Amino acid sequence: KKNRLSYWKKEILDQLAILMGGRAAEELFLSDMSSGAQQDIAQATKLARAMICEWGMNDKLGTVSYDESNSSNQYFGVRGYSERSYSEETAKEIDSAVKELLDTAHKRAIQIISDNKEKVDLLAAMLIEFETLDKDDVKEIMEGTWDINKKKKRLKIADELQKKAPPPPPPVESKSSKLKNEGQTPQEA
Repeated sequence: KKNRLSYWKKEILDQLAILMGGRAAEELFLSDMSSGAQQDIAQATKLARAMICEWGMNDKLGTVSYDESNSSNQYFGVRGYSERSYSEETAKEIDSAVKELLDTAHKRAIQIISDNKEKVDLLAAMLIEFETLDKDDVKEIMEGTWDINKKKKRLKIADELQKKAPPPPPPVESKSSKLKNEGQTPQEA
């Protein structure tokens, strides 16, 4: 997915909800907020602004590019002070549209987490018990097919295979570390 050239609006809205999930979870499970969601909020804001300003994904503002990244006020690719190509009123409309997208994504994240609270609680309990969960574990928990005995059996088999595996070979000592252990420098050798 890294080399994709285009994204569908629905995909971007889903991504916004995912990015707002950390903050939503803090509010639901801790009844508080931390600075931990800062990166996600910044990324969501940037994505929402791109939807409005670059990709024309807003009915009210239309399919107009409000992107300033191609400003003519650049010196060797470094942006300095740039003049907007749109009015203060349009800037306020853009900010309002971005906020509306983020508020909607936040509400959606809260709803999704609330609807799946029991599954999230189970995920947390299993992380405490097992320390790690793999992709299949998470999928089974979310689908409601999780079987703790199956997980314990898989871990037991993996542990037995680990015990049967031959030990790794000892590390190879380099010439310089060998000389160092003998009290010599590479130049003296």
